[in-house]
Amino acid sequence: MNVVRNVISTACFMGIITMMTDMISPAGPMKKNLMSLLGLMTLLAVISPFVSSGFRLTLSDIDLSADIELEKAHTSADVEEIFLDEARSRCDEYFTDLLNKNDISEAKVSTKLIVTEDNEVGITAVEVILTDESYAEEVRQLISAEVSGTEIIIGKAEDEKADSTVGR
Repeated sequence: MNVVRNVISTACFMGIITMMTDMISPAGPMKKNLMSLLGLMTLLAVISPFVSSGFRLTLSDIDLSADIELEKAHTSADVEEIFLDEARSRCDEYFTDLLNKNDISEAKVSTKLIVTEDNEVGITAVEVILTDESYAEEVRQLISAEVSGTEIIIGKAEDEKADSTVGR
């Protein structure tokens, strides 16, 4: 810990010296050479505590296997979630376009998806919120023609939840 503290204080001190030298040195090739020399001195001052005889660090001293497994699990979950979000967005867009082509323009579609054991995307339910209930049966027929066997939930836009369905 003292080594790190020494490195930080040395770097700060050398930074201050470099800044002051930069302000008072004359412009031209002399300034360029002086800055290069100060940069080299700063680099050596920061590296020197690590190369001293009392500091030893080997890769065998560091065990990152638990952290790597944890990150791997998080990454897999993140990738799956990103994949599902993109697939959900595309399904919602597809069903919205399908309804728009059939003159049902004021509908909000939300698709429920899962990833199966075979790493395939499965549609578990399609939820449609309508402002006009008279289109409920037509919407049900259009969506069931595309994804047969999937639960189709149709709700009214004024409802607080989509759980209250029409024509279930």
